[in-house]
Amino acid sequence: MSLDYAFWNALLSTATLIVVAVAALAAMRQLRHLRDQTGLMGQLKVLDDWRDPAFQRALDFVRLELSDRMKDPAFLAELDGPKIDRARHPELDVCDWYEQVGSFLKYSLLNEEVVLDVSSSSAPAMWRALEPTIARMRVRRGDMLYENFEYWAAKSILFARRHPHGCYPRNLPRMRDLESAPTSAAEETVPRN
Repeated sequence: MSLDYAFWNALLSTATLIVVAVAALAAMRQLRHLRDQTGLMGQLKVLDDWRDPAFQRALDFVRLELSDRMKDPAFLAELDGPKIDRARHPELDVCDWYEQVGSFLKYSLLNEEVVLDVSSSSAPAMWRALEPTIARMRVRRGDMLYENFEYWAAKSILFARRHPHGCYPRNLPRMRDLESAPTSAAEETVPRN
């Protein structure tokens, strides 16, 4: 009788272990999906912020006016003060946005590969455009100022070096190759406009 009890006890323990393991695997899968969903929501929010007309005006200021404004000693002196008039310095809104997204990347709140795939050329270009402004402010405020922006720009450069020809999948033909290749029977079933 004691052999039966030991057998059933071992069988039930094994079954319990299997159930717990399956539940743990299911929970891990759900957590992964939840993290992916949260990351997608974060990336969509970043894209919405990017598209904001006020932010686009600040970007235009950086691209079109900042280098000339940085030649004005009065404009430069304003960067040294404790409180900077953001109406006169919209470049700081751009710095702040890049700083925030860089922080999200650093702490894995956004999918780094996705963000870098999209921004590996624009983040360093924006850093270069804003570097004189940041360098001027860092004299008084230290290197920690906009360090997450710098992090994003550095990660972007390293990403671009790892992918010098882009991230297009190697096993997928390019459109130019598909357009010049003869059409297969399977493709004929796809309606053309």
